[in-house]
Amino acid sequence: MAAENRSSPVYKVVIHPVVLFNVVDNFERREDSNKRVIGTLLGRYDKGTVIISESFAVPHQETDEEVSMDMEYANRIGELQKKVNTNLYTVGWYSSGIVINEHSSLIHAFYKCQCPTPVHLTVDTQFKEQKMKINTHISLPIGVKGGSEGCIFTPVQYTVQGSEAEQVSLKFFNGLKLNKKSPNFNDREQLLSNCTDMLSQLNLVLDHVKKVLSGSVVPDKELGRQLMEVVQSVPNLDTDTTTNMLNSHMQDLLAVEYLTYLTRQQLAINARINQVL
Repeated sequence: MAAENRSSPVYKVVIHPVVLFNVVDNFERREDSNKRVIGTLLGRYDKGTVIISESFAVPHQETDEEVSMDMEYANRIGELQKKVNTNLYTVGWYSSGIVINEHSSLIHAFYKCQCPTPVHLTVDTQFKEQKMKINTHISLPIGVKGGSEGCIFTPVQYTVQGSEAEQVSLKFFNGLKLNKKSPNFNDREQLLSNCTDMLSQLNLVLDHVKKVLSGSVVPDKELGRQLMEVVQSVPNLDTDTTTNMLNSHMQDLLAVEYLTYLTRQQLAINARINQVL
């Protein structure tokens, strides 16, 4: 990503669900002496939007009088994360709880050295308002020129948006919460459930389109564009081509399984030979 894009103003924040899970997990594993936990946010920039897709915890100690964090650890883990995924940048930091105080300004100053406009994500992990309240902020400088200067945290619009894999996981966990049943890891039943849901969603879309054509519903231009993109993204394949693709994929899968079996057997034979020798 170009440097000028990283330094552009931030107008919106997109948060992946896995980031929120990491914050909650970090809070649950904290030491009893820590009132809150903090960590680094990783992601990328896209035309004024910050997309937060990863995060990691940063050790810190905080009292009413002072705060300290392991900056060397934050820098080292951040560099390792970039080696794994070169498209990730440090985009800000998170903290549990919704309180922003003078210690937050000190921590924010450190992350301002890591990126031009760091995003501060706060997550209410204690559900003080009967829900997990989420806030995103950026800092703006205040003060008199030539005099004392400071910063003020300004809210930024955010959305929680997951990838396809994250949406499948969230749907699975939500089903466990509603059904109160043991997890179902049967691939066939999962595929059948996904196909049923897809057909249900298609019926909803078709019903909406029919209502728009009949004039009972006011057409939405943005929704129409999104539907057109979805339709155009589906490849126009006949039945024979689709069948050949599935058979080819199945043959590749069987070949991989066969090679895996041979490798496992070869390792077992080598282990027995080593025991004899």
